Amino acid sequence: MKLTWVSGDSRKNSAVITFNKSDLCVNNSGPAASFGWHDPGFIHSALLTGLLPSSTYTYKYGSDLVGWSIYTNFATPPAPARSATVRFIAYGDMGKAERDGSIEDYIQPGSLQVIDAVTAEVLAGNVDAVFHIGDISYATGFIAEWEFFLEMIHPDASEVPYLTAIGNHERDFPDSGSFYTTRDSGGECGVPYETHFQMPIQGKDMPWCSIELGPVHFTIMSTEHNWTLGSDQYIFSSNGTVGDSFKIVK
Repeated sequence: MKLTWVSGDSRKNSAVITFNKSDLCVNNSGPAASFGWHDPGFIHSALLTGLLPSSTYTYKYGSDLVGWSIYTNFATPPAPARSATVRFIAYGDMGKAERDGSIEDYIQPGSLQVIDAVTAEVLAGNVDAVFHIGDISYATGFIAEWEFFLEMIHPDASEVPYLTAIGNHERDFPDSGSFYTTRDSGGECGVPYETHFQMPIQGKDMPWCSIELGPVHFTIMSTEHNWTLGSDQYIFSSNGTVGDSFKIVK
């Protein structure tokens, strides 16, 4: 399990990364590196090892400099076994909204209903993991809106694994290497997404991966990157990472 949080403390008491304007799209003409820019702070992560499956652990995070969180419980998924049961929720394009009615860019009022329903299932102990597949925060170049989104999903992401895949509103931008050349990311080019959601990907701007939860093997791919014959993503999917029953159709 990897624990991730954001603070103003840059000290190396955990793995710490951040990003700057220069890390975003080259020759950025979107809002991300101009009027949409907001200092993201420091993104910390700590890898928790030696955990037992189907178990509950209590943790807190922070530092003496900026303060500590409250204690929170999280549950680990079941062990890989054919007889195990894994329960997960999957959705995409949820977006975000403020409960006080504040207006931002790309508001999705229904996101509050979705996250409240997911939270109810998580708190009831009915969920082993949440998969948010594409179009995560809809920040689209307004970097501060990542903070609003992270606050919204905190009740769920702090208690069960919150696993993600990149979408067009995180990655696509002209002349940036994305498969599609729309301006949908507002100039982010996947940088805020990959910084906040540190999935076990193949490398920088290669956001595809393979994981196992209980008896289920999951492969997460990116439609925003090249998947054609001979591409890095095609080779990844052809090497057995998507399971023995999966066949690439040529």
